[in-house]
Amino acid sequence: MSRHGDLLIEKLIERLDYDDPITRRNAAGALRLHGDRAAPAIPALRRLLSDEHKMVRMEAERALERLTTRVA
Repeated sequence: MSRHGDLLIEKLIERLDYDDPITRRNAAGALRLHGDRAAPAIPALRRLLSDEHKMVRMEAERALERLTTRVA
């Protein structure tokens, strides 16, 4: 069994650390769409708020807004 219990979410979290900014942005966007299921990604998404690429930061903000609103 995976650490978080959800292999898809784990794989998307891994992609938040990829060198390619488009991959990071897309992973953040995909996590946003998974709602409560993606709650384990919140710490990794918070780290992206200081990403050097604006598009990554913006998508991380959108994902966090949705996830923290749904989880809270």
